[in-house]
Amino acid sequence: MASNCLLRYCGGTARRLCLRPQIFKELSPSSISKNVTAKTIVLSPAMSHYFQARRGPFTPEEKQGKHMMMASTHWKIERIIAVSMLGIMPASIYFQGPFWDFMIASTVMLHGYWGVNGVLTDYLEKFIPFIHWFWYALAMAGIAGLLNFNYNDVGVTKAISLVWKL
Repeated sequence: MASNCLLRYCGGTARRLCLRPQIFKELSPSSISKNVTAKTIVLSPAMSHYFQARRGPFTPEEKQGKHMMMASTHWKIERIIAVSMLGIMPASIYFQGPFWDFMIASTVMLHGYWGVNGVLTDYLEKFIPFIHWFWYALAMAGIAGLLNFNYNDVGVTKAISLVWKL
């Protein structure tokens, strides 16, 4: 709003701005704040309920779905994978072979899948409900591509070492 107000006073050209320094005297903070605070956003009651967090009480089925793992167990597995990657990555470069190719491919894909899935759940799921199906398909294509690369080509670790030799 303040930039629109400034452009309105300037007439849209930089030359007028340079020739009229009294413009800045006309733009007091109080006149700018009036324009900014005059704009209000009103949501309909249905929209405000849509964006409101639900506080409970929750039913036992809502607290833990039958298809879901407990959050603490899932969190522990994510951390174990993340910490194990600290050892798997250097070991896979030092001891190159099919076992390490599959270890690095699976841990990197799991770590990436869980990270992006968390972002999608937190920020996009409410607005684009089918985004998880798209992400699941993309992740499956990614792991299939890595496994194919490990079976039919040099493997992930050899490819990384070849890139570093360039």
